[in-house]
Amino acid sequence: MRAYFSEIGLRIYLGDAIEILKQLPEESVDLIFADPPYNLSNDGFTCHAGKRVSVNKGKWDKSKGVEEDFNFHFEWIGACKKILKPEGSMWISGTYHSIYSCGFALQKQGWHIINDICWFKPNASPNLSCRMFTASHETLIWAKKDKKAKHTFN
Repeated sequence: MRAYFSEIGLRIYLGDAIEILKQLPEESVDLIFADPPYNLSNDGFTCHAGKRVSVNKGKWDKSKGVEEDFNFHFEWIGACKKILKPEGSMWISGTYHSIYSCGFALQKQGWHIINDICWFKPNASPNLSCRMFTASHETLIWAKKDKKAKHTFN
């Protein structure tokens, strides 16, 4: 396992997240910021640079169904729990396509949800179908392993 970037205590790895997480020492990480696949690749369309474009990003971003998508989130969140220090915390970013599965996986594994944060996007892509509201926010979940653990807030 090789870090592709390593400065000021920050390391970035390239590879299968679950495999990399399994290689890291237990309780060795202070903070995890996760931006898992949103499973948006559904043959729909969006607007980019004023043009209608496909939302398909690749096979990795295509839903495999509710159960398999949930199992994926449950597995990587469980791997994160093992490497996170007792006083550490995790942030997960997502849209309605995936964030609720992540929240449910956190609950099933006994995490304590500190906050959910609404990240408003004032320049969100317009809703070209005109059949629903524009998706103009993402949700961030801030959680810690144990309700009694002290987390950092500054």
